Order: sequence, then structure tokens, then C-alpha cells
Amino acid sequence: MSDPQYLDTAQGRRLAYHRTEGQGPCVVFLGGLKSDMEGTKAIHLEAWCRARGQAFLRFDYSGHGQSSGAFEDGCIGDWAEDTAAALDALTDGKLIVVGSSMGGWQSLLYARAHPDRMAGMLTNAAAHAYTEDGYWAN
Repeated sequence: MSDPQYLDTAQGRRLAYHRTEGQGPCVVFLGGLKSDMEGTKAIHLEAWCRARGQAFLRFDYSGHGQSSGAFEDGCIGDWAEDTAAALDALTDGKLIVVGSSMGGWQSLLYARAHPDRMAGMLTNAAAHAYTEDGYWAN
């Protein structure tokens, strides 16, 4: 495992990331709640992209993994800002966004705000309403 690089956002957060250069569209992995960029889905997808010569980005939201901040201090809006900051600063052109669990929600939020950047999207167990159905219901 190599050391991550870091992106400092306008909100004062420091996001850890790994980027693989290659052809576009860039594949971006957006992880789930309390997950980090070192999970098996992100690592396997990165290896697949590298073998194809395709650009790839994985990163940790603030309060997750190797990024700054405490998890308890973050919220969906903060992580949406993190997603936009990372994708805007670290990628060019069209994107294929892959979101897992809460990352599926982040994918949908990013696609709605940046439809011109989207070449495709895949969500895996997208938890687009987990706060309503799970968190608040309990």
C-alpha cells in the first residue's frame, strides 16, 4: 500500500486520495458511511482500471480513513462537498462514478449537480434514504 496524496479543500478539510493516471473517462469510487478508500471494492476496481490503462480515483471523505476530521463532526452535506472538491480538483473530463452504499447517494448528488461531467454511473446498494429509513426510524 502506497502513501496517499492529500487535497486541501476550500472548507479547510484535508482529503486523502489515490489517483491512477490513464485514459478517460476516469472511474471514481465513492465509498460508504464509515468506510475508507482501502476497502476491497475500491482496491479491486483500481486494479481493474490500472490493467485497462484507465484513469481512476479513490478518496476518503472527511472524518473517514486517512482524511482529516472526526467522523462525528461530519454530515451528508460535508461529504457531498468533499466529493465535489475531489472530483473537481483531481479529475478532468467525463467520469464514471461508482458509489457503494452512502457513496451511491453521493453519486446521485454529484450527478444532479454536474450532469455535464457524467459518462456513466453505477451504484451498489445505494443508500439514498438511509437517514430516513434507518437512522431516524430507530
